Amino acid sequence: MPPCAQRCAVFSKPIPCRSGQSRWILAHRFHRIEQFLLEFSSTVEVTMRRILLLAVLVSVFSSQGRAQQVTGLQGWDIFLDPGHSRKENMGVYGYSEAEKNLRVALNLRDFLLTLTDIDTVYMSRTNDQQYVTLSQRTDLANRLGASWYHSIHSDASAPQYNSTLLLWGQYRDGREKVPNGGRAMSDIMVDLLTRGMRIPTRGSIGDCSFYGCTFYGPYLHVNRETTMPSELSEAGMHTNPRQNQLNMNAEWKRLEAKTFFWSILKFHRLPRPFAGTCAGIIYDAESRVPINGAHVRLGNREYVTDTFESLFHKYTGDPDKLHNGFYYFENLPDSTLTMTVRAPGYYPDTLTVSVVDTFFTFQDVGLVSSIPPRVISSVPDSGEQRFPGWENLIIRFSRKMNAASVETSLALTPQAELRFTWQNENRVLVVQTDTLALETDYQLVIRATARDQYGHLLDGNGDGVAGDEFVLPFRTGPADLAAPKITELFPAPNSHGVELRPLVNIAYD
Repeated sequence: MPPCAQRCAVFSKPIPCRSGQSRWILAHRFHRIEQFLLEFSSTVEVTMRRILLLAVLVSVFSSQGRAQQVTGLQGWDIFLDPGHSRKENMGVYGYSEAEKNLRVALNLRDFLLTLTDIDTVYMSRTNDQQYVTLSQRTDLANRLGASWYHSIHSDASAPQYNSTLLLWGQYRDGREKVPNGGRAMSDIMVDLLTRGMRIPTRGSIGDCSFYGCTFYGPYLHVNRETTMPSELSEAGMHTNPRQNQLNMNAEWKRLEAKTFFWSILKFHRLPRPFAGTCAGIIYDAESRVPINGAHVRLGNREYVTDTFESLFHKYTGDPDKLHNGFYYFENLPDSTLTMTVRAPGYYPDTLTVSVVDTFFTFQDVGLVSSIPPRVISSVPDSGEQRFPGWENLIIRFSRKMNAASVETSLALTPQAELRFTWQNENRVLVVQTDTLALETDYQLVIRATARDQYGHLLDGNGDGVAGDEFVLPFRTGPADLAAPKITELFPAPNSHGVELRPLVNIAYD
């Protein structure tokens, strides 16, 4: 077997070798297929065997045709280095950077092998059990003589921060590492990666400029010790709660890989296959919280967003803690498709999506809850007996309310002059009154005509059914609700040397 065939077999199957070597391998494989068919049954006619062989050859050649949509990477290869090993660099909620990096690399390898004529895709590790040091990674890439080195990472910081970053090899004097190329690739990658992640970026920066070099440079081991052009990508921060919940999703990692795949094609000035990828977030239109278990149908294909049962139970025991609401479709046609989105407890939505070729077709969808609004708390509590008559009444709703409908539906008995103030985007109503009568029974009623901002009637008794009133009985207390307290004593407690018959003084508040 020629060296090319051996390399293909060892590193990434199936990778067709090139030129005459590829024809040699195909011929060898087809000879083996024919031998198998000849031995299959002595009763099978030669003609039938050859027809079957022809079908196999057509299948192989046609699948190879589909796998090589982009030509121009022949003679070029890349070493993919998913940063860290096993479950190193643990992110928020217990999902590690190392796990994420590996799956991004595997997806990028898949894109390159199935959609281009690249010679070989090498990888520093291919599973979660391998432990690979930095030196082992760069030594292997150098020994293989790889054409390019790309190190895949995510970053860490305080939870509120999230951004992308590309770092290319740079010497202390500011020059790009030799051989050049990492800077140009990084400039392309940071744009596509940032737009794909839809988060801010710190840019494409030389590693010595970013970290500060006290030696010749480059600063990063993967840039300094490799003998080929290289760069390191930071796709957001695994310490950011929102980002790492997305990182858990399988197709989110494929989206990241696709930005790198498109970057490689753009660097080589090769035509990109039709983008045909639609992705987005399904979320609660009021709270903005991503929705678990949403069914997204696009054309004749369907995607269900992650749920506690399907994914998040691996990282928490609380079914309501983690959400990402992410969906993803690829290999879509160049057309306008109908999208329908539905989820338990929400009204379904239908819209049209025009699949674009310029980039990902992002389509976020906010669903409106079908659960009617209700009162979740009040001041005073229902039935309270000593409410200070000079304090404000406070009503907290589960949804954003239509202020006018609530105000016209509210009544207080006995009557008092009322003034209304809304807080928290019309979720909290503060009712200001003149001083209520002391030691008096009151009843505040919000009739069933009160509506939320979407027109849903109030569920006053909280039974899940809209259209009933909310009733809040309470009683005001006396003018002075606080018991008197002693503020000063003479003689002071535990005093010594006090006169025989002192004048005792007691001061109250």
